[in-house]
Amino acid sequence: MAEGKAKISGRKLILPAVVFFFILGIVAIYMSVISEGKVPKGFLRLHGWVEGTEVSLSSKVKGQVIELHADEGSELKSGQLVAKIDAEQIKAQIANADAEVTKAQEAVRRAGDDVVVLESRISGAKIALELAKNQSAATIAQAEAEFGKAEKDYQRFSSLAEKKSIAQSRMDEIKKNYEVARAGLSLAKSSLTDIRLKENDVATLSREIATAKRAENMAGSTLNGVLAKKQEIEAMLQDTFVYSPVNGTVIDKAIELGENVVPGTPLVVVVDLASLYIKTYVEQRDIGKVKLGDEARIYVDSFPKQYFPGKVILVAPKAEFTPRDVQMNENRSTMVYKIKVAIANPQGILKPGMPADVDLRWDKNRPWK
Repeated sequence: MAEGKAKISGRKLILPAVVFFFILGIVAIYMSVISEGKVPKGFLRLHGWVEGTEVSLSSKVKGQVIELHADEGSELKSGQLVAKIDAEQIKAQIANADAEVTKAQEAVRRAGDDVVVLESRISGAKIALELAKNQSAATIAQAEAEFGKAEKDYQRFSSLAEKKSIAQSRMDEIKKNYEVARAGLSLAKSSLTDIRLKENDVATLSREIATAKRAENMAGSTLNGVLAKKQEIEAMLQDTFVYSPVNGTVIDKAIELGENVVPGTPLVVVVDLASLYIKTYVEQRDIGKVKLGDEARIYVDSFPKQYFPGKVILVAPKAEFTPRDVQMNENRSTMVYKIKVAIANPQGILKPGMPADVDLRWDKNRPWK
């Protein structure tokens, strides 16, 4: 009997114990949920998705895509070759440009040679002119001296001849000397004409040199033009290789291998993994707490044991109606403000499209938990 009573008493104690532990478990779960959802003072908890700056890679030249090294979802490194466009026509243009350069260089050489020849000729002409001037001056000076003496003798002896004070033969000799001296002076002065001719030669050569130098300058300009054209075509050849300017992920491929493209044709769209951000929204009542540069910590489901540092880079100047896909901690607010939080992603492990939670510290005096 005593043993039966003990069993009945034990059964009566089990039921309250089970109920007690059940209630305790519910309370623990409730407290855990409350604790998880509670946001510390000085912080805002926001939600959004990882997004990034999109970089569209486009063709700069016309041609057929002969290589393509990207598909949607491909990971690209900065400087990695994405596509190659057929360059045979451009190479032909470069060959033609080379021929034009050679032709222009030859024209510059010929024009330069013409200038050198004319400069040599004008140098000789100037020397001849200077010698002619010096010789003419000396000859004229001597002829003038001789003529002056002969003229004086002629005038003096003419008066004596009238008086029959000298012999006629002597007068004839003096007259002959006078005429010879006058003829000599006239001949000496004729050298001035030769000087004027030599001066004209120098002037003519000067004009020819000016013309030759203009031709040389024009040839040089033509050469510069064809060189610039060649450089432009060579740049087009480089543009047949399309490289990724950033580390990123391909989110859209607009062309396929073998397609023909023209300048401006989009090839692929890459999301820059170094410029990721969270676009989220803040309720009107909390927007006054958010400032540019505020620190944040970002959490994603793929890496539950770590956070990614971030900071606010955009606060919208005006409110907007709450987008349909926005998650809010409490009841949906009618009007919200858009903000962007930049994410540090040095290892490139975060990807666009990941859902993320953002803890934003608006009170600088509050420590991170």
